[in-house]
Amino acid sequence: MDFSLRCTSCGSLLQQRAKALDLFSTIYNLWRYPDFTFRKIILAEHRNYTTAIAIVEGIGLSFLSLYLLKAGDIFSIDLTRLITTGIQLGVIVYFPLLVLFSTSGYFAARVSKTGASFRGFLSSMTYALHPVGVGALMIFPTEIAVFGPYLFSSNPSPMTINPVPLYLLGFLDCLLGIAGIAFIFKLTRLLFGRREKAAIFLGIFFILFFVAVRITSAVLHLSASVP
Repeated sequence: MDFSLRCTSCGSLLQQRAKALDLFSTIYNLWRYPDFTFRKIILAEHRNYTTAIAIVEGIGLSFLSLYLLKAGDIFSIDLTRLITTGIQLGVIVYFPLLVLFSTSGYFAARVSKTGASFRGFLSSMTYALHPVGVGALMIFPTEIAVFGPYLFSSNPSPMTINPVPLYLLGFLDCLLGIAGIAFIFKLTRLLFGRREKAAIFLGIFFILFFVAVRITSAVLHLSASVP
């Protein structure tokens, strides 16, 4: 699909663009009309909140990695320290990961000659991952309220402390994660026109996330070794 705004030959306007994006209506419309809304995001003149949303998503991915790594067993069981570390890693490691992921997609889109700008692609990818931000803002605080620092521990594990909320909140986290993957697939299929390319692009995301988790693990072990 061509997202070019002007004809490369005569310079005439090919399609209209929105002046600005409204955060809540854009997210709402993504669930109702994803193709139309992604197109609107890519073509918008002003894409409000993109950086803030991406940072929140980076922090959400950071806390997910701390949970997967059981950071409390490696690093510290102190809740304040864990949260501070999660926020710092979200900004320093996972936010750049999202930018790198979007950049790789942008160059792939350039090869496919879709006409999408870098800012348009970055914004659309950020909005595609908004379920991660929703989880960070709504589900994660509830998990902290229920389990405290033991959310990141295996001794005792959250399962031992209270299994019912863990299953319920974990189920909601999984739903949001699946929604994020589905939005990325929908966006990349819209941009590239083929499921195979969209699947490859998803694979790139998981590879980058795995690398970021390994970096997080190294940082935690290094911090634990420092008195």
